[in-house]
Amino acid sequence: MPSSAASPTPETDDRQQSLRSQRSGPRSDDVEDRWAWRARVKRNPATRRVYRFAVGLVGTLLILAAIATGWLPGPGGIPLALAGLAVLASEFTWAERLLDRVKDALRSASDWTRRQPGWVQRLGAGLTLVLVLAGVYLYLLALGVPGWLPDGVQAPLQSLPGLG
Repeated sequence: MPSSAASPTPETDDRQQSLRSQRSGPRSDDVEDRWAWRARVKRNPATRRVYRFAVGLVGTLLILAAIATGWLPGPGGIPLALAGLAVLASEFTWAERLLDRVKDALRSASDWTRRQPGWVQRLGAGLTLVLVLAGVYLYLLALGVPGWLPDGVQAPLQSLPGLG
């Protein structure tokens, strides 16, 4: 057996670490930080505590913004909640586990959708379109047609029942 196999070099260790992280996915504590500033912050216990607090605060604020904007038309709440969870997962293991579960659930739902026959996929897309259009109509019904829309868009919208 060659001597290099008996005593791994630092390059071999780095390569093996890289392969392990690719197989299992990057984890907060397992993989060396990509940014030097973050490694410096984590070395000092006082700055690490402040950094973790700031990460927790930003992640929590994003999740609270998701709750506050979730009822508004558009995708507001979901992307903000996922962004908040991703920020928290960068520093907290419980959030990382929760984010992994959310990703697995989304992959599972996506895989299930792809396994369905074409007519079921088209029916789902059509129902989604109807729900979005109904939501836009209810929004316009409640708040009126915005004045900032071009006349070519305002006129047809105002001809809809209840919007004129």
